[in-house]
Amino acid sequence: MKQTLAQATRLVRFNLLEYLRSGRIFFELVATVACYAALLRPTGTPMNAGYLFTVLGLFGPLMAMITTGFMIGLVDRPQGYIVLAHNVSRSAYLLGVFFTSITVATTMYGILSLLVAILNRAIDLDLIGWGLATLPLFLNMCLGAALVLLLSPLVVQTGWRLFILALVAVALSSNVIGGPIINQITAINPVLVDVLRAVQTILSSPLVPAMYGYHLSITRTFSNITAWSNLLAQCSLLLAFLGLAHYAFKRRDLIFSAS
Repeated sequence: MKQTLAQATRLVRFNLLEYLRSGRIFFELVATVACYAALLRPTGTPMNAGYLFTVLGLFGPLMAMITTGFMIGLVDRPQGYIVLAHNVSRSAYLLGVFFTSITVATTMYGILSLLVAILNRAIDLDLIGWGLATLPLFLNMCLGAALVLLLSPLVVQTGWRLFILALVAVALSSNVIGGPIINQITAINPVLVDVLRAVQTILSSPLVPAMYGYHLSITRTFSNITAWSNLLAQCSLLLAFLGLAHYAFKRRDLIFSAS
């Protein structure tokens, strides 16, 4: 385990240098400044912490997912064979991609928070409150990065990727499938509606920790056991995503993209 983490740390440094050299980090910087200018700049009305973390709660995970996609495109090249040939395990290679993406996304999150603190500080937020609200958001960023990594061509084949995406679509369809569609299904067989609702409930259960973590960052109510239990659930879900990604990556034929 120590050797894997040491190798992953070296890969993080290498990946960061490659990412900086490629110039792709300018996209994150521009997106960060654009988010501040569009949603968080001073408007003459004092900003509260609830609105701030409503924006940050969306910005952070989206930034982590986009950065992970860019990072996968950077490492999914034939040069990856050379890295793995130098006694680097697949676990370390995968963790290197994940940690690099989180490092870049967290840096952008920090820059955006710093811009707000200097130019348009929230009236009801201190450093401790910011840290507590950031904790579930950071875990959501990690979850987003791990999910993109799990669904990447580097880890799973196209068939499995489409299958997982279909499951996610069904899990998110509870707000889409309703009204006329439910009535049509009921006309065919009422049991099908019960089956559909049961499947949606089962598949959407992994999304609950992330959604509650977003709510927790806005309310910052850490005085009950539910809040800390949700943080544990987020960590467990993160380990599950990374574990599945490692399992799939370790057992598939290693074929990097030609370009």
